[in-house]
Amino acid sequence: MAQEKEVIGVTERVQRMQQELDLPEETVRDLLTCAGMNILVLADDSSSMQAVSCTSDVYAPQTRWDELKVTLEKLVTMMLVVDHAGFELKFFNDPEWFDINTVQDLKELFLKKPTPKGMTPLAANLQLVLSSSYSRGDFPEGDTLVLVLTDGQPSDTNMAGLQRLVDNRAPKVWVSFVMCTEEDSVVDSYDKIIDPLKGVDICDDYASEKATCAKKKNDLSYNMYLVKCLLGSRMDKYGHLDSHKPDSEGGCCTLS
Repeated sequence: MAQEKEVIGVTERVQRMQQELDLPEETVRDLLTCAGMNILVLADDSSSMQAVSCTSDVYAPQTRWDELKVTLEKLVTMMLVVDHAGFELKFFNDPEWFDINTVQDLKELFLKKPTPKGMTPLAANLQLVLSSSYSRGDFPEGDTLVLVLTDGQPSDTNMAGLQRLVDNRAPKVWVSFVMCTEEDSVVDSYDKIIDPLKGVDICDDYASEKATCAKKKNDLSYNMYLVKCLLGSRMDKYGHLDSHKPDSEGGCCTLS
C-alpha cells in the first residue's frame, strides 16, 4: 500500500510538472534524472557580450549579456519546477562561485555585475571543473553537468586545444555549450570541432536552434530548448533534435 501511494505521488508530481512546463511526460521524467547531479554553469562575461544580439525592439535592443541573463533565469525556474536545488555559477573573469537557487539570486547577482568586460579565458575555467579532483557541488559521487554559455572562441587556447581539454575530462562529466552569438563562423567551429566528442552537445541561441529544428520538423518551444541544454550531452534524443526528424511513432523526439 505504501509503495502504491508512492507511485501515485510521483505520478501526480510528474503531471504537475507537465502542466507547469508544457512538456511531454517522458521529457519531464528525463528531467528528473538531473536529481543527484551537480550542475555547474560557466558564464561568459567578456567585453564582446555587450554586442547587440536582437533588434526586434529598436528602442531596447537586446545584447548577448541580456540573452544570457534571460536564459539563466528560465533555466533556474525550470530546475525549481522539477525540484532540483539549482546550480553553481562562475563568470569567466571572476574567481568567485555563486550558489543560484532562485531567480532572485540571479537578479541580485547581475545587479552587482551590470556590465561584462574582459577576455574569454574558457580553457582556464574548464580546467577548474573537468578534472577528477574537482570537489564542488552537493553530490560528490554524482555525475556533473558543465553548462558553458559563451559567445566566442577561447582567448587562452585554440579550438584544437579546447577539443583536447574537453575530450580528456574526467568520467561522469558531461558538457553542454550554449552559444550566445549570431556569428555563424563561431558556431560552426564549435559544431565541427567540439560537438562530435562523446558526452558533449552544442546548442545555438534559441532563435537559430528553433529554425534549425523546424527544418527537421521539430517544433522547438523555449522549454524544450532548455531541456536540450540540460540533457543534450547525456541523451542523444535531445542532442539530436536539430539534426534528426521526429520519431514517427510519437516518441520523445516529437515536440508538439
